[in-house]
Amino acid sequence: MSSENNDANTSRSSNARRRIFRRIDVRLTAWFSLVFLLTSVALFGFTMWNLYRTLMNEDRQELQSRVLGHWARFQAAVSEETGITQLVNDIQAETMAHGDRPYFVRIATSGNNDVFVKIPLAEWYLAFDFAPLFDGTEPHASGFITLSSDILGYDLEVIGYPLSENFVIQIGADTQTRVQVMRLFQTSFLLTFAILFGASVLGGLFFASRSLRPIGSLSSTIKSIIETGKLDQRIPEVGGGDDLDDLVGSFNHMLDRVEQLVRGMRDALDAVAHDLRTPMTRFRATAETALASSPDVRGYSEALGDALEESDQILRMLNSMMDISEAEAGVMSLRREEIDLARLITEVVDVYSVVAEDAGIQVEIDLGSGLIVTADPGRLRQAVGNLVDNAVKYARRGSAVSLTLRTAKHPASSPGSRFAEICVRNVGSGISPDEIPHIWTRLYRGSEGRRSSGLGLGLTLVRAIVEAHGGHVHVDSEPGRFAEFRIYLPLSAE
Repeated sequence: MSSENNDANTSRSSNARRRIFRRIDVRLTAWFSLVFLLTSVALFGFTMWNLYRTLMNEDRQELQSRVLGHWARFQAAVSEETGITQLVNDIQAETMAHGDRPYFVRIATSGNNDVFVKIPLAEWYLAFDFAPLFDGTEPHASGFITLSSDILGYDLEVIGYPLSENFVIQIGADTQTRVQVMRLFQTSFLLTFAILFGASVLGGLFFASRSLRPIGSLSSTIKSIIETGKLDQRIPEVGGGDDLDDLVGSFNHMLDRVEQLVRGMRDALDAVAHDLRTPMTRFRATAETALASSPDVRGYSEALGDALEESDQILRMLNSMMDISEAEAGVMSLRREEIDLARLITEVVDVYSVVAEDAGIQVEIDLGSGLIVTADPGRLRQAVGNLVDNAVKYARRGSAVSLTLRTAKHPASSPGSRFAEICVRNVGSGISPDEIPHIWTRLYRGSEGRRSSGLGLGLTLVRAIVEAHGGHVHVDSEPGRFAEFRIYLPLSAE
């Protein structure tokens, strides 16, 4: 049992560590700390190397200066014997000077025999191996030689220089000061580095977590939406004005759109269910009546006719919704050909003239010269027909519906683009400013539309068809006076 508990604790601890290192702020901080560490090590190595080279050059310059000073005094002597004697006296006098740095000095003959040797510190006898200087048939007479010591922790650097053909002088100094300075620098750097590294890790975690807080809020909001299905949740904006704030704003805007679309879908489903209920009920009632009545071919024929009429209405609704979906998805199938718009509009007006006459509405057209566009005639006839049907349906009795055709420009198009403008205008109740932004929405029916029959798909289908042809739609209205719908279609190249 104890072993199982230990395994469970180990597993939980391992999972906790994995979760921690999966956090973006932890990983960003780790990368930043790694870069800081590598940069600091490189900077420390370069600085330490430069400092060591500087201190070494200073020590060697001092040794060279002493050697040259002794050489100059030796050269000023009357004879070599006098020069050696004077040189030894000067060296011994320097030894007695208070606070002078200890120097190793040796004067030897060209055969490497000692003339004078000064080892100022007794510990040097045990710490350094002077054999490289004393052994051999010739003394070390040029450049530097380093004597190492494992006991003292520092070295002895010796420079050799010929005084004459018969004598050589060797002067050495320890590197203790250099080593101490390097150790002090190393200790100071490590202490400073530890403080800065700790501060960078803590600061990196703080600022990374603070900067990435919107992403955490984004993740928690998404999880909450998935778990609860509620789309009314939003991510709080920090207000820093950076890219993450733009991301939060875009995501909140997307949630607004999604919520609006879902609400629209629900409303659409409610509207479709409501609008389908009536024809489906009539369809069923017709079938039940036919089945319940006595066998009669004429009665069956009338029932089938009514059923076909109701099914046609259902099919029109479903086909319209499918056409709108295809157009909005950019996959509407168009059979393009060159069309004379004046002729097409005349054909549409002929179809609706009887309906307009029954409603006491006069239809007026002003087509001007014929304009040619490349479009699908069936789809375009459907779009213009929907506008004329709406114009007649909502026009004031005894008024007129006007259709005009002309060449125009659209503000949203590129300069130089030419469009054919089809304008359908009626006199009636018009459209309120609050409803204008929504009239192109699928299954939306305004206050006037709710009083008459319809599916709320006509204007949505108009816009979908026109935009599938690369055109634009526009509406102007003044409540209680008029409503004017305009279609802009790209003209064919001449």
